[in-house]
Amino acid sequence: MSPKKWGKLGGVVGALLVLLALDALVSLQGLPILVILLGVALLVTEKIRVWLREHERAGLAMLPFMAAALVLLLAFCRGRDLSQGLLLIVTLCVVFDILLVALALIGEASKRGAKGVGEFFGLVGVGLVLGLALSVVFFMEIGRLGGTSLAGP
Repeated sequence: MSPKKWGKLGGVVGALLVLLALDALVSLQGLPILVILLGVALLVTEKIRVWLREHERAGLAMLPFMAAALVLLLAFCRGRDLSQGLLLIVTLCVVFDILLVALALIGEASKRGAKGVGEFFGLVGVGLVLGLALSVVFFMEIGRLGGTSLAGP
């Protein structure tokens, strides 16, 4: 591997370690894990995104990631008592995500008709499956990196 690639790999590993260390802070309420999972979803959908852009379907390029992000954001909020600020940020992300997905559907339906709508739902399905697979992290009771308290409520 070239030194440039080693530098990039070192930067990514360093960022992951920093995010995992930040997850030990209780005040962040698990937000670093959400950021890591969103990054993984973005990396997994990279090949689909490049292929769609090469085949002149730029309106659909981010669709699998957007669907996966929607599932991850909703799974992140499930069963948690989030602070108002964090809840506002997640809500805004969900609203803009749904808006962009709806705009992609409108664009494909108007340009390509039924074939475009079929491709839209296929790509959304891929994103939903990816989001469900990654959101397992939020459904499992994973021990935090920080200490746990034995005190009751």
